[in-house]
Amino acid sequence: MSDLNLRYFYEAARLGSMRAAADKLGIAVSSISRQIAQLEADVGVPLIEHGRRSIKLTEAGVLTLDYYGEQLAQKEAFESRLSDLKGLRSGRIDLVIGEGFISQALSGVLSRFMESHPGILLQVRMVASSNEVTRVVVEDDAHLGLAFNAVSEPKVRARVSIPQPLRAIMRPEHPLARRAQLNLADLMPYRICLPEASLSTRQLLRLAEESEHIAVVPCFTSNSVSLLKDMLRSAEFVTLMPVLAVVNEVASGELVSVPMSNPVLQGTSVNLISRLGRQLPPAPTRLLSVLEAHLNRSARLEDHQFVAAE
Repeated sequence: MSDLNLRYFYEAARLGSMRAAADKLGIAVSSISRQIAQLEADVGVPLIEHGRRSIKLTEAGVLTLDYYGEQLAQKEAFESRLSDLKGLRSGRIDLVIGEGFISQALSGVLSRFMESHPGILLQVRMVASSNEVTRVVVEDDAHLGLAFNAVSEPKVRARVSIPQPLRAIMRPEHPLARRAQLNLADLMPYRICLPEASLSTRQLLRLAEESEHIAVVPCFTSNSVSLLKDMLRSAEFVTLMPVLAVVNEVASGELVSVPMSNPVLQGTSVNLISRLGRQLPPAPTRLLSVLEAHLNRSARLEDHQFVAAE
């Protein structure tokens, strides 16, 4: 059995189809099929049930999948111990985040980390939602993930959990900017821009709307947090998002954040997660501590601004 045979089989089995595996690996479906056929010839028994559109493993296929998974875990453990000996002069970190975490502040944190550890390869993958962050971490496609709000997946461990309430974000000149606290009804006379309905922020907002018996009607929605921030700069809009997404803009005074009174919006958090039971290599462990410090600084900034406003 070659590593290539096993890898192609592993990806097809994990993703559920040869087409999905081919798309991820950037190769033809026929290449996946040939490698799986070669692997079956090597082991002498069928590994998948043929004639199906999706992959269904035979008992031998499950055994082979487990075998390769153990190989990958052993390889990572070896690389972890070797990296320890090299003093973090080499290694790889796979980090998955939602777009809401993309900011100049986070970019600066990652840039400084890479300057301190030039031999480490940092791969950052951006996805659309916290559910997708969780899925990528559970499937071992990332060592660490930044997910908004509580993580209910039992296969996930929250390494760091920092309170990060949803706040009303706006320009300092906005009529609501000097208020100590707001409820949803206070936002209604103004132009509201929000993340699209599928994202976690809107799902939480629906719960808050139900509790206040009100329907918030935005005049602009987007799945891009960057675009929402641009709208705040260009017009008299207000939005709801965690301060972490606008930490630099709030620190510089370009934008302000005002607390919301609704308990649903106050009880949210940011979680730095990994798969339960996965032993992180030294490089991801080091980045974990750096990101924890960044999240704590953001939380302190939020508290400071709130006290100053009072």
